[in-house]
Amino acid sequence: MVLMTSPSIKQSFWQAIDTSKFSGNPALDPRLQSLQNISLPELVKVLEQYSYVTKIHAQSLNYVCNVIKAGKLKVLLDEIYFEETGDGNPDNSHYNLLKKFLFGLNEAFGGTMLTNTINLRVDSLIENYENDLKTYPVHVAIGMAGMGTECICGPILEEIWAQIQARKDLEDVLLQLNLEFWHIHTGEIDHSHAVRMRNAIDGEVKDSEEYAEQILQGYQLSVNFWDDLLNIFVTL
Repeated sequence: MVLMTSPSIKQSFWQAIDTSKFSGNPALDPRLQSLQNISLPELVKVLEQYSYVTKIHAQSLNYVCNVIKAGKLKVLLDEIYFEETGDGNPDNSHYNLLKKFLFGLNEAFGGTMLTNTINLRVDSLIENYENDLKTYPVHVAIGMAGMGTECICGPILEEIWAQIQARKDLEDVLLQLNLEFWHIHTGEIDHSHAVRMRNAIDGEVKDSEEYAEQILQGYQLSVNFWDDLLNIFVTL
């Protein structure tokens, strides 16, 4: 006789995460694919607005680092926050690295494409995200900023970078620009973060159905945030 066993809380949690991942495969997302067809000024608009999301990501991580209990997940989030903010040098924060890329790109094409202004819809979306982050229990915040934002942005940035590299109007310009932001977020560093984050979240869930439900809730809120953000991007 074969005994039928129910999946563990951890197994059920990861099954639920897998079914709620952002838009399936970012490489097939039409909103990201459209970046190869828009004009260069329109692309710069999208990347400039993305930079504000990069900035809020660091602030969100800092909030979670301050409210989470001591343990392996806190150590990892502290490390990622330190990297996001420049490893002790604010000039090298990931926000500033993306800005350096954008400034160089802007200057290479006449210096008139950057607005230095956050889009009102992006600003509202970020404000709602911040409010949710600080309203819900800490494990929801972990699912939003620790797992959601950190693990979703990597695949999205990889696809954005692929679209940038495929553009004919940039093939003679890219090597002249500061590409450190893209090297960090589309390479081994980000892949390592994703694996370590999964292991740390696994340890945080343990056998707690409450924690699993709250982290999953936070992750879904982050999925919704990224979907809403890309819906804005295609209308800029």
